[in-house]
This record gives sequence, structure tokens and C-alpha cells, in this order.
Amino acid sequence: MMVGVLSLLPSSRYITLGLLSAALVIYTVNRQRPSHKLARVECAIEVCEETLKYAKSNCARNHLELTDATRRLLEAKLSASRIGTRLLETHSVTTWEELVEYLQNLRDIVQNINQCAKDVKEIQRSTLLTIEAERQRQFFEGIKELREIRDTVVSASACRSYSDGKPSL
Repeated sequence: MMVGVLSLLPSSRYITLGLLSAALVIYTVNRQRPSHKLARVECAIEVCEETLKYAKSNCARNHLELTDATRRLLEAKLSASRIGTRLLETHSVTTWEELVEYLQNLRDIVQNINQCAKDVKEIQRSTLLTIEAERQRQFFEGIKELREIRDTVVSASACRSYSDGKPSL
């Protein structure tokens, strides 16, 4: 598609290519901004909260495990809130010295965001594993119950056939 657009503008092909490249660089840099990364972490936290609510309502046997996951998620929310506070404080950079300090703290902020994202991802993964384990337990219980019903019906049928004087195979 880009080649088609460029062929329509033969005299300004390199200008268009330069503008598209600049737009791509700006988009990439914007996605790497700490505030943008933090927003993605906060979205992941919301998804994880919904998953935990579902797990609590459907996996009552794992109450202790889910309580621990909830605590860990609250710690991640607190961490995200603290990071957000640091970012808000850095938006008031007005002097050269404040800018230098911000750039020095930027690496720490990004590391904290990455660690928070990693923690939320791990909580989400463990909660999903808990949900799947409960589903598998329910499937196993259903299979076991149906086998017991089948065995009861087969043994009752065999007893009736045998009591009629006809042994069944």
C-alpha cells in the first residue's frame, strides 16, 4: 500500500518516505513513554481483578490461594500508584537541574513499571491456572459420577437378568 501511495507522488517520494519514517519513530517513542507503559499496566491490573472476581465466585475450594493472589494484586496496585505519583511529580520539570534529575530517575521508573507488569502477569497466570484446575476437577467429578451411574445401571441390569434365570454376558 505504501508503495502505491509513493508511486502516486513521484516528485515527493522521498519527502513522503521521510514523513512516514518520522511518524513511525514518534509512534514508537510514544509507546515507550513511562506514562504510556504505566497505563498498559493499569489495564492489565483491571483485567486481573476481573479474573480474580471470577475465580473467587467459581473456585471456592482455593480460597486461601485466591486471597494471597488478591493481596499480591493490591501490592501491585500500590506499586503502580506510587509510580504514577513519581511520574506526576516529574511532569513539573522547569529547570535544567530538574530535567537532569528526571532523566537519572527515568531508568528506575521504567524498571519499576516493568517489575509491576511482570508481577501482574504472574498473578494473572496463577489465577488462570487455579480456574483451569477447578474446571478439570469438576470434569473429573462429572466423569466419575457418570461412571458410577453406568456401573449401577449395568450391575442392576445384570442382577435382574440373573434373577430371571438367564445369566447375562
